[in-house]
Amino acid sequence: MLPLFHFMPPSPPLRGWVRQHQVIRLRFDSGLVVPVKPYWPRPAAALAFYLRDAEHVALVPGGPQRRKARAVLIGQPTAATLRQGGHDFAVYQIEFEPGALYRLTGLPLDTLTDDWLDAEALFPADFRALVERLAQLDDAGQLIEQAEAWLMARAQAPRRPEAAADVVARRLLTGDGQGLDTLARTHGLDVRQLRRQFAARTGVSPRLFGRVARFDRLVRLANLAPQARWLDLALDAGYHDHQHLARDFREFTGMTPSAFRQLEMQAPERRFGFCESSEPGR
Repeated sequence: MLPLFHFMPPSPPLRGWVRQHQVIRLRFDSGLVVPVKPYWPRPAAALAFYLRDAEHVALVPGGPQRRKARAVLIGQPTAATLRQGGHDFAVYQIEFEPGALYRLTGLPLDTLTDDWLDAEALFPADFRALVERLAQLDDAGQLIEQAEAWLMARAQAPRRPEAAADVVARRLLTGDGQGLDTLARTHGLDVRQLRRQFAARTGVSPRLFGRVARFDRLVRLANLAPQARWLDLALDAGYHDHQHLARDFREFTGMTPSAFRQLEMQAPERRFGFCESSEPGR
């Protein structure tokens, strides 16, 4: 069915590993210029499959574009990117819980911050077979079923255990206001140990991860209530004042809140009546 903008939680065996599944299918007439998607930072690493036309990514409007492979591991983003799909765009993205991608792969996530790599070059041969199967499917449920079967086999194999940083990251996702010292002591670590562990397992520091999570909440609230005042939205998202809101927009997007909202209103899914407004995985 077209268009499709489908978000689903994982099945019970993959809770704690997968935060949510996203399946997006948008088709544009060949004579149209496909709109650019301003993709703000979200607090998650991901595995994405581009099942039809490729996606190209730029850092600034009109800047050089990088073409993504058909399956990529995406590290923790800390800056907005401009993403442009083709006229027949289909992406299936698996957002992982904090630390889960590290537990699956052993890949230090601080080597992948604001970047991605070709997943077929990392995983064994059975992954390429999975990619080929997914490319033949259109149904969101079937896509998720196939990917979850592959993930469950890897999750049940001998693996790296969950660590304190993973638990702390999940608390930061909810806007936990405790200080870093308190969170570290709660898990028997000092702050430096927690920061090192956190960087390897999420790609960024605890403080930056918490800021990204708060910013993600803010943008989604703004999409849900486009007429609301920014200060009201900021307070609901966990900000204390407009100054910190403006700083995060400047650092994460290079834009003012109003300029980013104007660009986001032109995102490709909005042509079909969709927007990203719910808090993912909740």
